[in-house]
Amino acid sequence: MRPRAVCTAALAIVLAALAGWRASCVLAGPDVDTDAYAHHMIARAILGDPGDLAVHWVWLPLFHYLQVPLIALGGTMNDVRWANIAASAALPVMVFLYVRRTIARCGPGHASTSADSTALFASILAASCPIAMQMGTTAQPEPLFAITMFCVAAAFQAERYGMTAAWLTAGVLLRYEAWAALVAISAIIFFSASRDRLSATPATRVTRRAWLAVAAPTALILAWSALRRPVDGSWFGFLSQTHSFANDAMRGKSAIDRTMPGVLADILHYPLFVPARLFGPAIALAPFGIGRTVREQGGRFVSVLLACLVFVSVSWITRSSLGLDRHFVVVVPLYAIFVAQGAAAVGDAVTAWMTRLSTIALAMSSGRWLAAALAVGSLAWVGVALDRWMTDWRASIERGWPERVAVGAYLRSVPEENTIFCDEATVEILSGLDRRRFDRHWMDDPQTWPIVQESATRRGVAYVATWSRKLRGHEGAGSIVFRSGQSGLDPSSGLAVLRVAGEVGRASR
Repeated sequence: MRPRAVCTAALAIVLAALAGWRASCVLAGPDVDTDAYAHHMIARAILGDPGDLAVHWVWLPLFHYLQVPLIALGGTMNDVRWANIAASAALPVMVFLYVRRTIARCGPGHASTSADSTALFASILAASCPIAMQMGTTAQPEPLFAITMFCVAAAFQAERYGMTAAWLTAGVLLRYEAWAALVAISAIIFFSASRDRLSATPATRVTRRAWLAVAAPTALILAWSALRRPVDGSWFGFLSQTHSFANDAMRGKSAIDRTMPGVLADILHYPLFVPARLFGPAIALAPFGIGRTVREQGGRFVSVLLACLVFVSVSWITRSSLGLDRHFVVVVPLYAIFVAQGAAAVGDAVTAWMTRLSTIALAMSSGRWLAAALAVGSLAWVGVALDRWMTDWRASIERGWPERVAVGAYLRSVPEENTIFCDEATVEILSGLDRRRFDRHWMDDPQTWPIVQESATRRGVAYVATWSRKLRGHEGAGSIVFRSGQSGLDPSSGLAVLRVAGEVGRASR
């Protein structure tokens, strides 16, 4: 068989095995990523009231709207997880094709290591990265966003500005990291246009068209902010809400207010510590592959994905995010390419060194064998780390949410005519009940309780399913009919269901 056919077959086998692994996790139990439930609940709420933009909270809206048709057709959150299994398999294929094409374009003499081998190493490394594997079992937007930004980077490198605009308009409504990519693209286009003017070269049609890649996503960002302004009370108010939420959750100040070692640790968190934990010793090859990646895959391609890395790093430093590993998923392909190109660069360096000491044939063979050994060793380490990571993750899925499942099961016994007030997305989704059964007002908002009483008066009875601590001070409004997940004798722990009877409900007792 030809080397290209062997590499293609090897990639297909690996991707099929990894997809089966992710599928086994989906079948093992419910999603244990709480944000995934919130996203799906928001999509359900949109069907009930499309004009309520506050329901998106601090998140951008596209992922929610993409789920709306699925829900309207009877789909569930598990269907989103199945889609992510496919998306997680598609991205490594894109990495393989792009790396192989861009290396081959540089000419056969540009690198002694074959384009197919380097592309295969990069794609398998991206596919088997533990956090990318984990997110491929959830109903989170990370796999879709990683594909979107990879396409933005590849299209921008190829100067296909219409495609860049199309993918980036999707990206800026999926996650905020794409906004940083928009800034990077704007700067590159601006300096390219300025260079043309200074060199007395007339502005080309392509240069003018390039601004479409800036104008279209910028217009979408401004439109979304304008729509949210009445909800937030100010332009881009949802950004300050994001920062406030993260700061409250972390209960800490930004790294700028900390000691120098703490600042340095935060600066290196995403560029070094997270990838070192995910890729292990293989990350040591990445510095050797950066220059080669810029030359072969393109400076523009690298800049777009690096802009996403800068954004997540700055967000963590300023405590505008929680510093989660899943924020790194968007740059997993870039780091995988760095590592693969690093192995190729080391192999070529050995070839050059051996050429001075022996025959060219022996030198080339030595370099290729070293590159292959580095690739195999790196993948072996990542494979062991992946097995440990996914074993723990699957165990979490199997443990699931027993207390929330129990509350959901109880809610299925509630009469259909009664409204269920529930502000816990996991309980709503795990109940399996029709979305129209729920009212999603926050139960720790005092203004919600008159609405509960009004519903109870109108329908005879209303039910409130929430965390027990949120019922503190409202016990007199009804009676607790179900508790789940209590810790010891603490009545404020766990979840509870409160039955609130109106006049008709009390009379029917």
